Amino acid sequence: MALQCLYRRSASDLAAAITGGGFADRLADHFKEIFWETPDPREVESWANSIPTVVELLLDAGLGNVQVLLELKAPITDVRMDMVLVGSYPETDLMSVVVVENKQWRWIQPDGEMVRLSKNGAPHLHPANQTWGYLQVLRGYVSMLVDEKICGVVNLHNAPAHLVHAARPVARKQEDTQEPENPVPRWVAMYGAGEQRQEFRDTLLRRLSGERAAEHVDTLLQAPVRLAEGLMTRVAACVRGRQVFPLLDEQREAYDYVRHLVAKSKQGGGKEIVAIVGGPGTGKSVIALELLGTLARQKVHAVHATGSRSFTRTLWKYAGLPGNERGAFTYFNTFTDATPNDIEVLIADEAHRIRETSRDRTDENDLREPPPQIDELIHAARVPVFLLDDHQIVRRGEVGSLDLIRVKARELGYGLREITLRHQFRSGGSPEYVDWVDRLLMLAPPQGRPVWRPLDDFSLYVAPTPLAMEQYLKARAAEERKVRIAAGFCWKWNKPNDDGTLPDDVTIDEWRRPWNSKAEEYLGDIPPSPLWATDPAGVNQVGCVYSAQGFEYDYAGVIIGKDLVWRNGWQTERRHNKDRDQINAEDFSTVVRNTYRVLATRGMRGAVLYAHDEATNQLLIDLGVPLLDHHGVPVTST
Repeated sequence: MALQCLYRRSASDLAAAITGGGFADRLADHFKEIFWETPDPREVESWANSIPTVVELLLDAGLGNVQVLLELKAPITDVRMDMVLVGSYPETDLMSVVVVENKQWRWIQPDGEMVRLSKNGAPHLHPANQTWGYLQVLRGYVSMLVDEKICGVVNLHNAPAHLVHAARPVARKQEDTQEPENPVPRWVAMYGAGEQRQEFRDTLLRRLSGERAAEHVDTLLQAPVRLAEGLMTRVAACVRGRQVFPLLDEQREAYDYVRHLVAKSKQGGGKEIVAIVGGPGTGKSVIALELLGTLARQKVHAVHATGSRSFTRTLWKYAGLPGNERGAFTYFNTFTDATPNDIEVLIADEAHRIRETSRDRTDENDLREPPPQIDELIHAARVPVFLLDDHQIVRRGEVGSLDLIRVKARELGYGLREITLRHQFRSGGSPEYVDWVDRLLMLAPPQGRPVWRPLDDFSLYVAPTPLAMEQYLKARAAEERKVRIAAGFCWKWNKPNDDGTLPDDVTIDEWRRPWNSKAEEYLGDIPPSPLWATDPAGVNQVGCVYSAQGFEYDYAGVIIGKDLVWRNGWQTERRHNKDRDQINAEDFSTVVRNTYRVLATRGMRGAVLYAHDEATNQLLIDLGVPLLDHHGVPVTST
């Protein structure tokens, strides 16, 4: 895995290309070839209007040999940086990198750690914080960039200098907290129009020379990118220590906006709900845990809640919290008797798992209807935060959705801020894979036949048998990768045997394997189902959607059972499903397709699919998914 960019030239060559005319249109055509989609018109406008303002300064400073990378894809994700300038640090042979974030804004006003783009506009992500996130991810995942020879610049070429000066981040230590002095001003500069163009030019001269620039950019683009660590491997540091995950673009906006509301609520501001919406791998739980850790260090009473026993029990384990501190991680159904607004911030993670009510049934002596669970969660906190994915409802009684939150906000008279996470941090940072899964399962508009196109950073195969899948994954495990096999709920889930072993419930021809354990605690080395996805011994059992949802591993094996088959269109078969909650779901078809979407999107580096139904497995092959042979080795095309 290495860094990729849309365009690479020296500043002089780029200037010539711009002077020749039609540069932005040519770049848009190249974008379509590389990313298989049409760029946003606002992005093309930025290429035409903002890039020349930086190139002009480089040439004016005599830095024509400095290399310019356009739309550099950040490590571990599909986030792209506007411009990255590469050269040597003046009077040395050391590489120097300047990340430039272009903004065409004409007006800007600070609002705490955020900014407003109009006097009555909503708070927006501060561009310096956005650029700081890019520096963090480059330093964190490209080992050669760990020293001080990397910085960032926000290029606000249309904004008046006095407004930009007022919006520059301030180096200050926050009160009542152990948080360090804000590091952003040290590493990120902001320049507007007028006299600040000369300041920008002077900064370029202090940070760059054209010496060995071409050599340095080759080294940078070929540099190995460190593999992303799973969430649970760093959860203790996240909750107890300082920020450990770089928050990029909408992630950082969500993080900053919640903290903005906390400050607002302390000043008597009205209640507002935050809904953070994103598909698999967009970093919802990273935001949740970073918020929890930061707020706790600032002495803000914050609670993390889910509707998932697996996720919460795993957090208890990996956060390393003693029993008396586990109240920071709890369940949605624990707020039935909560005092309104007793909690400052309630972080409802996996909010698609919100149930209709927290009570299984009403008291026989109480004829009143129990209140909706969503009402209890909203009332419990001054700042209620919901993180969810509408396509992850996988059982009867789950009602969490963005529409539900919108309706409740209107009913209760509260404001609502919706933030959509657009970028992918799983699947090798390739949103194309998640989009393909959605199209395949008809959970998104098909846009034609969902033919698979291989990706550089994510591997996908179809297996002829479950044994072939298992052999492929064992080979990845031998490379010290974390692997799991999960399946649709098409086999009964039996209790452990009397001798403490697990019955081989999942049977396909001669292949037989146990489900994850039904026991509440460990059976020897066998973990209980809530810890299946994270305990190393979980590799020996087949997981279900309830033990896989919310987690990630390097390679995901997925067995599609006969509850979902292809017959010139998807057909769902209740009779083949063994889960009572799924069988009795009103929209069984959607629940089953959501289930396989969850299972297929757990992999960070790759996935292997196998359908128990022969025609369905053949569909995957016909769609161009590469095939494994019966030994789990990729078949070489001839």
